[in-house]
Amino acid sequence: MKGVILAGGTGSRLYPCTKVTNKHLLPVYNKPMIYYPIETLKGSGVNEILVISSPEHAGDFMQLLGSGADINVDFTYKIQDGAGGIAQALSLAEDFANGESLAVILSDNIFEEAFAEDVMRFKQGAQIFVKEVEDPGRFGVVELKEDSTVRSIEEKPSFPKSNLAQTGLYLYDNQVFDYIKQVQPSKRGELEITDVNNLYREKNLLKARKYLGMWADAGTHDSLLEANILAQEAFSGTSLRREFKAESPILNSVSPKVTIGLITCNSDRYLEPCLDSLLAQDYENLEIVILDNHSQDNSTSILRNNYADIELLESEENVGFARGHNKIINATDSDMYACLNADMIFEPNFISSLVRAISEKPIYGSAGGKLKRWDFKGYSENSGDVREMGKTNFIDSVGINMLKNHRFEDIGQGEVDYGQYDDPKDLFGISGAAVLYRRKALEDVAFTNQEGNKEYFDEAMFMYKEDIDLAYRMQWAAWKCRYTPSAIAYHDRTISASGSSTWEIIKHRNSKPSHINQMSYLNHKILMQKNYADDFSLGVKSSTSLYNLKMLMYLVLFEQETLTQWWKFFKLRKKIQTQRNTMPRRVSQAEIEKLMKA
Repeated sequence: MKGVILAGGTGSRLYPCTKVTNKHLLPVYNKPMIYYPIETLKGSGVNEILVISSPEHAGDFMQLLGSGADINVDFTYKIQDGAGGIAQALSLAEDFANGESLAVILSDNIFEEAFAEDVMRFKQGAQIFVKEVEDPGRFGVVELKEDSTVRSIEEKPSFPKSNLAQTGLYLYDNQVFDYIKQVQPSKRGELEITDVNNLYREKNLLKARKYLGMWADAGTHDSLLEANILAQEAFSGTSLRREFKAESPILNSVSPKVTIGLITCNSDRYLEPCLDSLLAQDYENLEIVILDNHSQDNSTSILRNNYADIELLESEENVGFARGHNKIINATDSDMYACLNADMIFEPNFISSLVRAISEKPIYGSAGGKLKRWDFKGYSENSGDVREMGKTNFIDSVGINMLKNHRFEDIGQGEVDYGQYDDPKDLFGISGAAVLYRRKALEDVAFTNQEGNKEYFDEAMFMYKEDIDLAYRMQWAAWKCRYTPSAIAYHDRTISASGSSTWEIIKHRNSKPSHINQMSYLNHKILMQKNYADDFSLGVKSSTSLYNLKMLMYLVLFEQETLTQWWKFFKLRKKIQTQRNTMPRRVSQAEIEKLMKA
């Protein structure tokens, strides 16, 4: 089998980066983009490769790649005049193929794995490779039959029939050139590769294989960023190559190591059900580390006597949520960190589901699942009228929404779960009660304090809203957040949602202890000072200003003690400004605003 790399096109979606060079020569991590499809073909046993490019940059490819003798590859070059489409470019390979089958790859597609077995077994017809994606409408959408033959392919449909996207790798027998000659130009005047594949499909000669590894199509600025992160994750000499088998219910020890971090403070009543549910997880490559925040109950004795295999760190004072978790993260070196509350119980697949979700794309920095209410009182009193262990069907949180006025709310809180949140999706953030973080993302957004220690959570926030601040910082740094409904846990929440109306918010504040209101207000000001952008739109600015004004008026009239937090905020101003100046900001304010709800 011979190989064809299609490296033409104008790269208009990557302008102005492509103003002076071909997009396939842009760097991805530590080498030009075209090196990745070359390595994919070479790793698949294909050493005779035709590179088809546009006339403007053909010389650049030849200068970069040469004959290929230095990497044991034999390169041939051809030029595609004009934008005639992928199928038209492929037609230029007929003489090169000389009757042999072809592995055809688009030069802006980056695959984690090679396809040696597929190439070796290929005999006739055509084979495509499909990947499950969240937004299939941006791609060619493939619908499969039970025998893996293709029922339909639609190019960028408004109503996708599946979530399977056609990737940029194709295997063809030599009949492909006859099919190309039968294809008519599309509305945009090009010969479409989807039309060629459909001709194979009509003869029941088109098969598809689901690709389980990481894949990126680096054709836009966002996907180019994703491709850079994928390449560093998958191909860096300092990173481990990892494979995830979606059909396997249990991930084994070759999977990423997960540290489960819990903070306890007078939590003895929760420890047995919580830890037993974590020890029953079907994910094997994990460790549990607990930091006890100077408990005055039986927490530490229970841990020492009943859970001696779990690592216990003890603090001589209550250092709070943020500093406590930072101590655990700094003391461990796992690939992922599960920040969990002790007042929870977890279904056996909770961790494995989160690992699979966060591993879908290398740009996912965090992942969370469906949290439901835990009727702990009913469970502990063994009243007999509660479901298994007090599990309820009331939603506690399925993620965090950011509103345009910069209020933050738990999605779905208090609702009955009837399946309305059963679709995976990207969100602004996940409740800190149970969230999985990618270690690389945490390191990327961490601050180094004056003592030289890393702060992943901002330690100026003793408790409350530190998870929102971290979620906001990750979004600015282009780390996405994934929600998966298959990860289910139950939470005995002590502080509930405040509602959406002004009156509901006031009633909620009146029901909370004063010190909690004060900490929440201070932390809100801290996270706003760090994350608020001066170039937000007028709509966001006006909504935020109006909300802040209403809050200030309320405090002046009814909650004067909370105004004392202004002095603490003033004393923190230099630290906050330093953090703001060092935060990575890789996305525009427009991208952040897309996350905001009305």
